[in-house]
Amino acid sequence: MVFLGLRYPTPASRRVATDHGTKRGFNYPPEHVGASRHSPPPPSSSRKEAAVPSGKAPADSQSRFRLNVPYVADNTSTRVGGGAEDFAAAKRAVSTWKHFQLGWSEVAPGTGATRGDPVCVCARVLGVWIRNPLQVVYKEETADRFALAHGCLQGHMLAGEEAFVVEKKSDGTVWFAVNTFSRPAHPLAALSYPAVRLLQWRFARDATKAVQREVRRARDGKTKG
Repeated sequence: MVFLGLRYPTPASRRVATDHGTKRGFNYPPEHVGASRHSPPPPSSSRKEAAVPSGKAPADSQSRFRLNVPYVADNTSTRVGGGAEDFAAAKRAVSTWKHFQLGWSEVAPGTGATRGDPVCVCARVLGVWIRNPLQVVYKEETADRFALAHGCLQGHMLAGEEAFVVEKKSDGTVWFAVNTFSRPAHPLAALSYPAVRLLQWRFARDATKAVQREVRRARDGKTKG
């Protein structure tokens, strides 16, 4: 099951998607959950992927769809500022999902950003709203680095994980990175995969611009203050 509609997603319809996904669990192997910290993992055997984690509901028809292809990895990194204040602004933007507020893609304000929190990413493609359920798999923070990642749940068009990283380098520059590994998890995604890949590229570009915009906004607000 995937979640499509012509109307703008309501809070209730978003909960339907995340509840469905949360009850059924991740749609990629347990040993790959959290792997966006490092290099993307290779796909496991179909036997391993067919296993249902304990405590989860039986797999639905989507989980039985298997396309024997490796994950595709995407790694983009762009400078978004410099100094401690820009680092704090970029970190704040990512932790409040500002990088998803793109007009054609969004996450509801107030969505949690701690491990285990459900996330519904809504995207409008060719007039159709897609509600993709995910779950935060980790949030990590040090003095110079912040990372937030979420993984795809059952009901998502893709299988895999996406990490958003803000880092202040030794030279003081601040960088924002989007690191993903993914592959189709539904026949619709497989059939339209070239278009899916274009949307993934578009998202990384637009998300970076959104973080840059939030950094500039924080900088301008401090100047005016």
